[in-house]
Amino acid sequence: MRFASPLAPLHRIAFLEGRSWLPRAQSSRPGAGTGVPHVEGANAAPEYLAFGPLDEEGERTCEVVAEFEGVEVEYATIRRGCALFDEPWRGTLEVTGKDRIEFLNRLVTQDLRTIDRGGVTRGFLTNRKGRIDADLLLVETGSNTIIDLVIHDAASVASIMQRFVFAESVSIEDCSARMHALSVHGPLAETALASVGLSVPEGATVLASDLYGGTIVFKHDCLGEPGFSIRVAWNCAGALWNDLRAHEAVRCGGWGAYNIARIERGEPIFHIDFGPNNLPHETGVLASRVSFTKGCYPGQEVVARMHHLGKPKQMLVGIRLQGDALPSGDAFVHEVVADGATGRQIGTVTSSCVAPMLGAAAVAFAMIRSESIALGTVVQVKMEWESAIGEVHALRFFGGGNP
Repeated sequence: MRFASPLAPLHRIAFLEGRSWLPRAQSSRPGAGTGVPHVEGANAAPEYLAFGPLDEEGERTCEVVAEFEGVEVEYATIRRGCALFDEPWRGTLEVTGKDRIEFLNRLVTQDLRTIDRGGVTRGFLTNRKGRIDADLLLVETGSNTIIDLVIHDAASVASIMQRFVFAESVSIEDCSARMHALSVHGPLAETALASVGLSVPEGATVLASDLYGGTIVFKHDCLGEPGFSIRVAWNCAGALWNDLRAHEAVRCGGWGAYNIARIERGEPIFHIDFGPNNLPHETGVLASRVSFTKGCYPGQEVVARMHHLGKPKQMLVGIRLQGDALPSGDAFVHEVVADGATGRQIGTVTSSCVAPMLGAAAVAFAMIRSESIALGTVVQVKMEWESAIGEVHALRFFGGGNP
């Protein structure tokens, strides 16, 4: 597999240990992600879900664990304890050199001129047509800048950036193969990190440590609770995983629980909820990614013109549905249609879940036409055998502030 996790051999151990105390009847929705049945006993193993495109032979390029102990248990851990996630779907670029901040500031949509040591910010890499090439999280450690992004974009983004290097003292490396991504989320996440010597200093957002072969920890509250992303040396990832798991508050989490929490929090994912054909104004997260007071970057004229003179044709929004119906699965395109006699299609659902923090309400992200994005607009979502009424909602369903 192109983007295999170094932790794959440890997943089954965590899966078996996590389920050893669960009666069979409490195991959460076996095979829910792909229909693969759960097997008890000696051959029991976690279910894996494909992330990203398939390769030329039709094989998966990246896999994520669907669940370890059950989605409900893992979700509760995010809200009450500390959930530990293996994230082979996240890639890492390292940018070094004394001119790196000025260089990056000329490429991304966010203003980096005030990013200090320990700064964390988000931005888009756009092309000259204003379309999004990548969604970036930039972390300044003082000695280098780490860029977190979808792993399938890492090599192409490094290549794009390299083409813009002229006389600057800048070096760009795709280090996804030597730095593995983990994350911890929950009220006890800081306590768990402290137990392995990786406490982020009070008032700071970044820690660079020599522990575990070289580790970078940075604050990333993307699931509605205190959260930290981790980059650890590839050959030390297993040791850190095991040491974190030894903490009494830590449970391993899979994609099912992560997905619920990130939808509640209003966190869309590049290549799932929006993609390379979209403009920044269509993503619903413009405010956190784009500065309109900085200098030029590729596509800046298009983005600025849209902001000052026009409006996008579509936008990613939240939808809160009535009843128990939930648009889910990849085999059917769930259309969003205008509520009324015409039933004209106005968009499609991109992600959905049942939201525990909203009393088990069904919620979704959907890319819909701009004339229907006003909060409270009534829409219908067509599913395989039924349709449901819903209302347009902000992307963020749980927690304050804007995405």
